Amino acid sequence: MKIKISFVILSYNDGEMVINAIRSIKSLKTKYSYDIFVVDNGSESGTAKIIKEKFKDVKLIELKKNIGTAAYDAAIKKSDAKYIYFTGCDIEVKNDMLDRLANFLEKNKDTVQAAPKYISIYDKKTIDLAGTWLSRSFYSGTFKDNTLGSKPIEIPYIGTGLIRKDFINKWGYLFDNDYFFYGEDVDLGLRIRLMGYKIYYIPDSIVYHAGSMSRKIHNPSYLTFLMERNLMRTFYQTMSAKSIMEFKIYGLLMRIIAIAKDVLTLNIGNALARIKAIFWMIFNMGKIFRKRREVQKMRKVKDAELLKHFSEKHLWSKMI
Repeated sequence: MKIKISFVILSYNDGEMVINAIRSIKSLKTKYSYDIFVVDNGSESGTAKIIKEKFKDVKLIELKKNIGTAAYDAAIKKSDAKYIYFTGCDIEVKNDMLDRLANFLEKNKDTVQAAPKYISIYDKKTIDLAGTWLSRSFYSGTFKDNTLGSKPIEIPYIGTGLIRKDFINKWGYLFDNDYFFYGEDVDLGLRIRLMGYKIYYIPDSIVYHAGSMSRKIHNPSYLTFLMERNLMRTFYQTMSAKSIMEFKIYGLLMRIIAIAKDVLTLNIGNALARIKAIFWMIFNMGKIFRKRREVQKMRKVKDAELLKHFSEKHLWSKMI
């Protein structure tokens, strides 16, 4: 019996890129039935019109403005699939990538999300994303090499891939709609783990990637603000009271070091963005703790289970 999968692609002023992504998906060799949604996130370049003209079978959802990664929900709510493959439009999929992910989820019922290896679309060999790491300071990062090896392996989070729709239904959203962008993938990963489920990186599932388009759209210091704000929010919303008391000074110290590094390298915009995020946290604690109560209601495991997947090993190379 075939399992239906929905591809949900976000697009923002990306006409040619989203066309390439759709054509790539349509050329997949797969035993699973699938459909394609494109969510146009308030584009002003005529992207939606191009999609309508070229792909009559693609389900297009047009939003009036850019609402960030919350836009995924507009399509997910309309999908009747068992699995959702969520992605930006800057991709080209390799023949069997979907089956490798779906087969893994079919065989491993305790895994909610399975993600591929991302390789540069330009030379088809440079690794762009090969798993992730997360530290107790709530700084995180991605691997751009084969550090995690060639076999499926558990990872703490990842912002793309194939995910069970019934997990999304339990929360009512894929990514926290208050985040807009950046850090929402860490929040998703910890919500998955909070419920006792797993996330796997599947390195023989390959997707070609053009790189982070968001960095070309948004001001770098604004992205730093979003990253800092959202990662700190996730810390306070997800972790137990004991872990918050244990790690909050450490997390603040790492941010002070990051600010100092920015000042020393004359990246004043970044330093101010980090400071702004700290003050945002101070003045919005009420809102954060209201969300915390919602998140904690879903908790099935203790923090010890979450912390298994935290590591400080890669943090200092990023800080120095």
